[in-house]
Amino acid sequence: MKYCLLEPVFTPQNPTRSPMLFLHGFPDSPEMWSAYVQAAKEGAEWGNGRSLYTLAFPNRQTRPAPVPSWRELRRGVLAEEVAEAIAQLATESPTGKIIAVGHDLGATHLWQYVRQRGGQVPFEKLVALSVGSSFRYDMWEHGLNAFTWLYQIPYILPYTLRLPALQKLLAYLLVNVAGYRSERSADVWRDTYHYWDGWLWPLRLPFYLLGAAYQPTFLNFDFPVLYMRSKIDRIATTRAFETAVKTRPECRYALLDGVNHWFPEQNPQLVLAELATFLCD
Repeated sequence: MKYCLLEPVFTPQNPTRSPMLFLHGFPDSPEMWSAYVQAAKEGAEWGNGRSLYTLAFPNRQTRPAPVPSWRELRRGVLAEEVAEAIAQLATESPTGKIIAVGHDLGATHLWQYVRQRGGQVPFEKLVALSVGSSFRYDMWEHGLNAFTWLYQIPYILPYTLRLPALQKLLAYLLVNVAGYRSERSADVWRDTYHYWDGWLWPLRLPFYLLGAAYQPTFLNFDFPVLYMRSKIDRIATTRAFETAVKTRPECRYALLDGVNHWFPEQNPQLVLAELATFLCD
């Protein structure tokens, strides 16, 4: 892989169960999973006999270079490398399958991988944090909250224009409004390359708000799913998906109160409690 880094972070003496792959989101790094790795090292039952891996996208904290060009991002180079990592781990897995865990953009890539293959993927289980199986941008689904999708504009502005004032503004908004926490929040703009198409949103949104880009919610998956989100994450899911997860006996759903979008890192105990039940079922 040219841009992503697949790294083993915990290997038991005798791996007998499906390995776990953790994918971080924006603007994080694999370090966000440290509490989960530590729990496995301390003997959490869900980690017994499992190898744990993280996949790092280019990020300012642990892998600042190389960063793909916008042309490569449009081609889907990161999605290709996610698929490559999954194929490698599934091939090496003692069960032929993996358990995938993703937050934010990590979950987005996992669901894209599933959709592109019509649900036929080597997943024993999937843990999706914040992001549902597909997106909708229209007011029929989200009401006035659909305008939230314009957030991609202030994300891509400081990356493209490289103006210090815009870079400081983005850091201020993420920390003081959204609740993001990081010792390196000042240069969070470096990770917004993911939103390369943000410039197109002023043109797209009028059509999206009216449902011009409507796609049926993707529900064609037959593996168990644990879906957890904060209240603010409603924009990243759909009613149909959440209804499916709530009603399928093999799936679990958790709506968390009093947390922000970055709950997997800031409140790992909440996720670990659900993870323990989900993986031990």
